[in-house]
Amino acid sequence: MAEDFRNFTDKTSGFAHPGDQVNIGTQIHLGQKRLLPTKFIPDRGSVHFVGREQELAIVHQELQQGNYVAVVGMEGVGKTELVTQYARQYEDVYGGIAWFNARETNLATEILQFFRLQFGLEIPQESGRRLLSLNEQVAWCWSKYPESSSPILIIFDNITDLANLREVIPTEKRFRVLVTTKLRYLDPHFIQEISLNVLSPQKEPGKALELFQKLLGEQDRRIANEPEAAVAICECLRYLPLGIELVGGYLVQNPELSLNIMFRRLQDQKLADAALQQQDNLSSSQRGVKTAFALTWSELDPLAQQLGKLLSLFSPGLVLWDLVVWITTTDGEPAKQEQHKQLSWSEDELNKAKKQLCDRNLLRQVKHREKCYEIHSLLHLFLQEELAASGEIKLVLEKIFANHAIAIAKTIPDSLTLKDIKFFRDISPQLQDLGRRLIAEIRETSACALVDEFTWIFLGIGKFYKGQRLYKLAEPWYEECLKICQALFTNDHPDLATSLHGLAELYRSQRRYTKAEPLYIEALVMRNRLYAGDHPDLAQSLNGLARLYKSQRRYTEAEPLYTQALAMRKRLSESDHPDLAQSLNGLASIYKIQGRYTEAEPLYTQALAMRKRLYEDDHPDTAQSLNSLASIYKIQGRYTEAESLYTQALAMRKRLYGGDNPDVAQSLNNLALLYNSQGRYSEAEPLYIAALAMRKRLYEHDHPDLAQSLNNLASLYNSQGRYAEAELLFQEALVMRKHLYEGDNPDIATSLNNLASLYRSQGRYVEAKPLLQEALVMCERVLGDNHPWTVRIRENLTILQRQSTSISVWLRWLGCGQILFSLPWSLVKRLTLIFRRLG
Repeated sequence: MAEDFRNFTDKTSGFAHPGDQVNIGTQIHLGQKRLLPTKFIPDRGSVHFVGREQELAIVHQELQQGNYVAVVGMEGVGKTELVTQYARQYEDVYGGIAWFNARETNLATEILQFFRLQFGLEIPQESGRRLLSLNEQVAWCWSKYPESSSPILIIFDNITDLANLREVIPTEKRFRVLVTTKLRYLDPHFIQEISLNVLSPQKEPGKALELFQKLLGEQDRRIANEPEAAVAICECLRYLPLGIELVGGYLVQNPELSLNIMFRRLQDQKLADAALQQQDNLSSSQRGVKTAFALTWSELDPLAQQLGKLLSLFSPGLVLWDLVVWITTTDGEPAKQEQHKQLSWSEDELNKAKKQLCDRNLLRQVKHREKCYEIHSLLHLFLQEELAASGEIKLVLEKIFANHAIAIAKTIPDSLTLKDIKFFRDISPQLQDLGRRLIAEIRETSACALVDEFTWIFLGIGKFYKGQRLYKLAEPWYEECLKICQALFTNDHPDLATSLHGLAELYRSQRRYTKAEPLYIEALVMRNRLYAGDHPDLAQSLNGLARLYKSQRRYTEAEPLYTQALAMRKRLSESDHPDLAQSLNGLASIYKIQGRYTEAEPLYTQALAMRKRLYEDDHPDTAQSLNSLASIYKIQGRYTEAESLYTQALAMRKRLYGGDNPDVAQSLNNLALLYNSQGRYSEAEPLYIAALAMRKRLYEHDHPDLAQSLNNLASLYNSQGRYAEAELLFQEALVMRKHLYEGDNPDIATSLNNLASLYRSQGRYVEAKPLLQEALVMCERVLGDNHPWTVRIRENLTILQRQSTSISVWLRWLGCGQILFSLPWSLVKRLTLIFRRLG
């Protein structure tokens, strides 16, 4: 079914998203990206909005005084509608508008996702060596919101937890915060509460009837002909706008129905509901909505009712119609036909059922978004109640929905492109809703009757966030997956091993290596017990542990694991496979690090060829292979071949990621390195600067990539004789690397060597010598005596000692050291060379 979903994605080419309608807000000036505020107001405003002028004025007055403002009221009263209208009417007052929906997911998730996608920001994971909390990451995001001469309006819709809001709310005075919530009696020292009541005759004279008439249409004369019945209907519905909308939709579909008969039907339905003595927490106004809903529900065709029950499984904020069609129709596929025996829906039938729901205001199309719909949260609750009471069909619908959700989760890649992120972000809320239902079921029953492969839901959501480097959002899903598996499986189990491996992968991505290693090992040992021979999961564990050891510079331990994983994957895969290409690339990278270039090259070449066959279009793995093979060519001095591959990798990554991205920065840096090696300094410098600028935008704090860019630009300046500029950058890179790494590390050794080389170029031998000595000892411990880098640093130290010895002998020969410092340095160097030749 996962392959079936890939076909579905090809057909739909992804879903448009509200954010896609707004200019992302970036301008490029001299290679620097300048962020601009964005304005986004959801296209869900009703054309039937009436009244509320006083509330709109109060909201604006309070916001302009700098207060946090909460529009408070029961569900169905029109809180979201009021805030939408406010944002539209006062749009020009604000430099930017951002909208966050707390109903879809937690607020921190919404905020981080917004800054990641709208502004392309790389959310920092740590400060120094301390991991940042989720709330600290949110605070960092607010500090990065683009400047504006006008205030910024931030809207939080459907707040259910005031304590959670306090943790993530922006505190700078430039922000104006507007909230909608059902919560009452809020802390007046924190937020100003504006109550939104029903459209009662006392508060809003005539507004309920005005809304009623708008819903029926200007040509409809029933309210004029039966004014008392119209008032009675509004009274029966307690003047709640949502209830009036439902009855309006009902009457539009029954143009011959008089208002008196409509009123009697509502009364009869209320009596029927009361006779059932249903226990609920609804207010009297919301019970009026429920009465209107029940009456509307009874008029629907059976298929429309079944569709309504299915839609109750979707997240109410955004229902993607193409996804509904894909889930409910078979397209002639045997596997799906077996699952859909009890449904047998065609797309035409579905569209007719959808029209019934829309015509009766149970389902509303999102404006300017083709095939996207939403359901009011109160109506969504009523639909869930209908599903719960539907007997056998409930389990059928739940299983079909869950199986298709798992098929989606399986297709979420480890490396997400901009296209992937835009596609899966609309589907992610559906997966998360299902994940929460599964958690509740498992906690209640200590089993999961719904689906067998439930772990894919948690792992898929985790990969969605991990692929965006939003690790704090991914972590709870990986941890919950492991926790559930540990509770369900007391013995070895494939799902338990998979959950261990998934959490280990996350920790490795965060560079939390000491936490990752025991999980990798436990998963590997368990899989060894589970599978007698070769198995893809076993190869995955070998490869994962090898990647960890490589990240820790434990190359002698990584190599045999990479070798085993590659051999196993070759036996498992008769043809091209992404895992096989991954193993080829991984082992090649170890050979390259060890200086075994002739062994690395054929593996890199095989991996690139395989990935080109596997992926017809641009793909992150193909770009990685282009980059890796180019690096070998560069080392071997095959500059023309290297340049072609580096250029291809850079172009592909720019297409894949759009804006700032670590891989794009890496490609800029690598192409600059190549030009630098060839002495093409004027071409290298702008690329180095672009890579450094991008990495500074991506990483707020110390980061290995940022240190690399500082080091490389310094090397360029050193080659050009721009020693003062080079020294500052070399020193900054060295300090950063010492902050990043505890103990010995090849990157620290590189910085020590480079700074020493700069000092040597200037004749500052006394300062250079201890740096080279420290670098040599470090490389011998980490890389071994015969590694190319160790050999090179040893040679540099030998040259330095010769030079410094020549100078000291020469000084004695001259008899006066002061003479040295009165001569031009170019003459000193020439005299030194002559003296060395003379022995």
